[in-house]
Amino acid sequence: MVTELDADAYDALVAAAETYRAAVAVRLAGEAGLRTAEIPRVAPRHLRGPGVASEVCLLAVPADDTGETIDRETAVPASLAAELRRYAESEGLGAGEPFVGVSPRRVQMIVSGTAERAAARSGGAVPADVTPRDLRRAFARRLLVDRGVDPHAVREAGGWETMGTLDEFLGPLDGREIAEAFAAAGAVGTGGAAGGAGTAGGAGTAESAEATGDPDGGEPTALGGFEALADGEDRSSPLATVPERLAESDRWAEAWVVRGSTDGGRTEVVGAAGVEREVLVDRGVTREGPWLDAIEAGDPVLTDGEPTADGRPGIAVPASYRDVTHGALCVVAADGTPVSTAERRELVALGRCLGWAVTAGRWRDLLHSDAVTEVEFHTADDGAFLALASDALGCRIELDSTVGVTDEASRLYLSAAGARPQGVADVVDDADGVSDLRVIETREDGCAVSVRVEGGSAVRTLTEHGATVRDATAEDGRVRVVADLPEGADVRPVADGLRAAFDDARLASKESVARSSRSESSFREGVAERFTDRQWAALSAAYHGGYFDWPRESTAEEVADAMDVSSPTFHNHLRKAQRALLDGLFERDDRERP
Repeated sequence: MVTELDADAYDALVAAAETYRAAVAVRLAGEAGLRTAEIPRVAPRHLRGPGVASEVCLLAVPADDTGETIDRETAVPASLAAELRRYAESEGLGAGEPFVGVSPRRVQMIVSGTAERAAARSGGAVPADVTPRDLRRAFARRLLVDRGVDPHAVREAGGWETMGTLDEFLGPLDGREIAEAFAAAGAVGTGGAAGGAGTAGGAGTAESAEATGDPDGGEPTALGGFEALADGEDRSSPLATVPERLAESDRWAEAWVVRGSTDGGRTEVVGAAGVEREVLVDRGVTREGPWLDAIEAGDPVLTDGEPTADGRPGIAVPASYRDVTHGALCVVAADGTPVSTAERRELVALGRCLGWAVTAGRWRDLLHSDAVTEVEFHTADDGAFLALASDALGCRIELDSTVGVTDEASRLYLSAAGARPQGVADVVDDADGVSDLRVIETREDGCAVSVRVEGGSAVRTLTEHGATVRDATAEDGRVRVVADLPEGADVRPVADGLRAAFDDARLASKESVARSSRSESSFREGVAERFTDRQWAALSAAYHGGYFDWPRESTAEEVADAMDVSSPTFHNHLRKAQRALLDGLFERDDRERP
């Protein structure tokens, strides 16, 4: 993967195109942010008039090869729009005929050949291995870094699923730059009411109702909460520790955490400072209130004076990690000053850190405990792909591994007994949010495959709640998942989270068992601590993808593509993971030698 393609190198690349069509293919990736498969889909009918600025036009990006369904719109420079129109006229293209009427594979070859020519002409100033993916990265970098375009607009134009994809281009800002950005956007001193329609008790969402007050004034008011997490105070109960430290601030009279399910189940106060839990229960916080909206919606909610009798303002923010919300962190002002924009942002960030701390604490407890709580869940929900596939194919499916590809997607490695790859492919085609089937091995009694799953899965949900999944199988449309939780852990929030994803999920059994010394050996614990998340993902994907088999079931390029990373990036993570594994083996061996 090319790390950076500056403006001069990009211009030289376009100039090296041997044909009009090649130049168009390069520019559609580099200036419109199109993916390889999208370049052959766009036609003259998809080019639309100028947008809000005269130098920008809009290009509709089709979702499939028919060109009928539109996935999104992207902005293109007026110069590129004019070039596309001239090209269509010179080639006599009809409204529905694609500008680049070749296969995606041919598009890759066009870009590769153009890059090689540009590298030869420039003496290596232009990388010879530029790909359409690199051109999309250059598109994002130019807009975010060089032109300062709103990241939300860049994400939508390029069709990226999350902001995380763009993080590498969004460097840190100092205080002056942040203040200038707020001022330019009109975010400073705008005022506004704290309340609004659409939430319980007249409370408004903090995203849609900017509170009055100077966002840049005064000292940070949530610093104590961050310090509690950073200092490691009472790590076993951060849901109680953080409110205590927040209430020490002169700004907040009360701080507490409410934990409850999103399906109307039991709600409880798990930590409180500045007010007794019994008083909060008497006020009705476990029955209703905007803090419950914060748990359900996953967004901050201004409390607009609730639940205090004197109407002091406050805010409730979700304590979340990825798709899991552990509860809502609530604070109440010590006086009548509304919650400022800066305070809201500060507390939202604290809520995220608190959510991560709860999950991380469960993982830590699970790693070091001598006994675990073994839980077994069952679901037959059609939204669970394993249930859908086992029912449709009449087979038994075992989950070998799950690798997180993005914040929104996972790759599942499956062994299907009694099913052929084509049958699995048919189920994948009909399933929502499931795609990119990869056949790893075909056997007489079944096959091994991997699929990409967008959104949640039973395994991912349990993992994000701090559980370790030991076994997951599906047969006759019913999924059985066995997982370990720390000894004495509260199973209810985990079950609630699973039911939020799959309506009929139920807890089939719960048992305290001694940890197996073999499965949790000191060797495994020591080595696991050496891996980063990406190194572990690369090693797991390579192993379950058959990369280490002989002959190999998957090439490095195929595994990298399945993980949605470049081949060099995959090799980098895999080599470092292998080194960590061997270090653990040989360093331990050396220590134990006499």
